[in-house]
Amino acid sequence: MGLSDFKPRYITATAQGEAEAGGFVVVTFNASHINDEQNIEELGHEMFALTEQFGYQRVILDMTGVEYITSSVVGKMITLHRKLHRSDGLLILCELSKGVEEVLNASRLLNYFSHTQILQHAKRLIDPATSQDDTQDFEALDAQGL
Repeated sequence: MGLSDFKPRYITATAQGEAEAGGFVVVTFNASHINDEQNIEELGHEMFALTEQFGYQRVILDMTGVEYITSSVVGKMITLHRKLHRSDGLLILCELSKGVEEVLNASRLLNYFSHTQILQHAKRLIDPATSQDDTQDFEALDAQGL
């Protein structure tokens, strides 16, 4: 079963290259609030499948549209981070809303996770070769402090 056959309910996973070739996956959430425990368990299984079933060791969690996360969701993110870290993988969070940033900051986890505001920046951090064509645009955004 390939990632194209993966039909998760709570996330969308977009591969950037094959896992075996060092590719990475960008994960977006399909809901702005995830707070039901049963749903959070399923969300965790979906996120963990990316590393356990599909072999991706580099993951970007694009938080676009997510307004709020519970401590249980944060727990799933920590577990994913640990799974990746144990196998020399990498997790980067991006596009954090004010609400998500406040939850992570209040729990003193904002510095625990690698994070950036812009998805393109996260892609460059996870794979510097990903967007060589966007180097000038990226540098212009950096100069603007974005």
